[in-house]
Amino acid sequence: MKAVASSTRRKSCYGARRMRTLAVAIVSIVLCSACEKIDYVELSPSEVVFKQPNNQQYMEARAMARNGVRAVKARVAWSVGDGAVAKVDSKGLVTPVGDGETEVIARVNDLEARVPVTVIYVDRIELEPKELTIKEGSEAVKIQVKAFRKNGKPITDRSTTLTAKDKAIVQIVGDGAILPLDPGTTTVDVQVDGARASLNVTVEADKTKK
Repeated sequence: MKAVASSTRRKSCYGARRMRTLAVAIVSIVLCSACEKIDYVELSPSEVVFKQPNNQQYMEARAMARNGVRAVKARVAWSVGDGAVAKVDSKGLVTPVGDGETEVIARVNDLEARVPVTVIYVDRIELEPKELTIKEGSEAVKIQVKAFRKNGKPITDRSTTLTAKDKAIVQIVGDGAILPLDPGTTTVDVQVDGARASLNVTVEADKTKK
C-alpha cells in the first residue's frame, strides 16, 4: 500500500511540474509576442498648418525598428508643446485653439517624435480708405483690405467679403468693388475670416443730373 501511495505522489508531483512548465512556456510566448523592437518614431504629416477654427488633422505615429519593421502593438502617448495654440486627443486628432506656433509630440516608451503646428488666424483687418465718399453715377470703387495675425504679421491668402447695409445706396459688384446708386449714407461691412470692420460710405448727389 505504501509503494502504491508513493508512486501516486510521484506521478502527481510530475504532473504538477509539467503543468507549471507549460504555464511558464505559454506566458513566455505571450510576453515575447508583445515585446517589439523599437528604435525610432515616425510622424506624419511632417507639418500641420491650420487656417480656420473648424480645421482638424489626424496624426499617424509609427514605432519602427532599424530593419524597417513596424511595432504594431506600440502604445503612443500624445501631447502638445503649447495648449494655447493647439490640443491633441488620445487618438492623435489635433485641433487648433489659438493663433501661434507649437509642436505635437508622440511618445513611445522613452522615444519621441515632434511635428511643428502653425495656427494662422486673422486677428484684425485695416481698411484704406477708412471712409469713402463717391459721387452718384461714378464708377465702382475698390477699397484696400489688409489682414493681420495677432503678432502683427500680414496675411495675404484670405478672401474678403463686403456687404452693404443699404443696398439702395450702394451695391457690391465684381470682386468687391463698391458701386454708388443713390445719394445717401450707409455702411459696408468688411469681413476676412472672423475679423470684421465697417466702412462709412457717402454717395453725393450728381448736381449736373436733371
